[in-house]
Amino acid sequence: MSKKDPKSITVLSIDGGGILGLYSANILKHMQEDLFGGTPFSEHFDLVTGTSTGGIIALGLASGRSAEDIVDFYYKYGGCIFPKKSFVAQLIGGLTSGIYSNRALTSCLDKFFKKTKVSECAMKFCVPSIDVSEGKSLVFKTNNSGTQTRDDEVLLKDIALATSAAPIYLPMHTFGCYSALADGGLWQNNPSLIGLIEALTSMNAKSVKVLSIGNPLSKIKESVVNKENRNGFFSWHKKLVTLPMKVSSNATDYIMNILLRNQSMNLDRYLRIVHNNIADQNRDLSMDNASESAMNRLIELSDKDYNEYKEKILNFFKEEE
Repeated sequence: MSKKDPKSITVLSIDGGGILGLYSANILKHMQEDLFGGTPFSEHFDLVTGTSTGGIIALGLASGRSAEDIVDFYYKYGGCIFPKKSFVAQLIGGLTSGIYSNRALTSCLDKFFKKTKVSECAMKFCVPSIDVSEGKSLVFKTNNSGTQTRDDEVLLKDIALATSAAPIYLPMHTFGCYSALADGGLWQNNPSLIGLIEALTSMNAKSVKVLSIGNPLSKIKESVVNKENRNGFFSWHKKLVTLPMKVSSNATDYIMNILLRNQSMNLDRYLRIVHNNIADQNRDLSMDNASESAMNRLIELSDKDYNEYKEKILNFFKEEE
């Protein structure tokens, strides 16, 4: 199932979504074990892109970690990164530096990535963030064109902290010449377009295939406007982040499907894997619900969805005759 045509670039894209990344990681675990025979993702994809929690997954795969390692990361550290807090504690944190401290996340990423640098990765990647101090988007990347050396010495843990610094949830990240970096999900929560553009511009692709891994976030119903038509912070709270992320993911999916239908930008194939049926018992799933029951349900949902999407995934990799 490894790639053969050097002019065709195969991209793996992974959405943001906090602890919901466990869903995406488990889908990838099934793929690696069931379809790839345990071989690295670098043998099947030319480029991986991910945002926020998807960025952590992308960086893990790019550094050579297995999808199983990443699933274990969520189970081992999820509760430490997102400890259970009362609504009042969440509110106070959201009004100051963030609901959660990034000390636990920093410690976990230190253990997971150690001192690995961008230049040491075996797989090409691009991971979005936002440079708040400059008011502009930012994409960290490997040397995908042969001349992109800006990030070669950057530690993977710093990119992971930058792309996952979701406002309200976690403090902004500072390192090197960057004084304030925030979650890339605010502009590209589904980074499929970033992967497509990178493949076309930096890697000179003649055709591109994009496999996009989402999570239940985009299908979990949220409502902001209530019967009193209040529109302040107390009405929005966490939805100031989660709702724009959903809109971003769904908008990118819409654009990618338009490009695919119109055979534009050399997009040859696009497959989006996302859970589409959130039952009532799963409506408490959220970016920061790291309870054991929530994580077990994410595993159940991803097990089910992998089986449903398996034939489509096989067709995605099938060589054209």
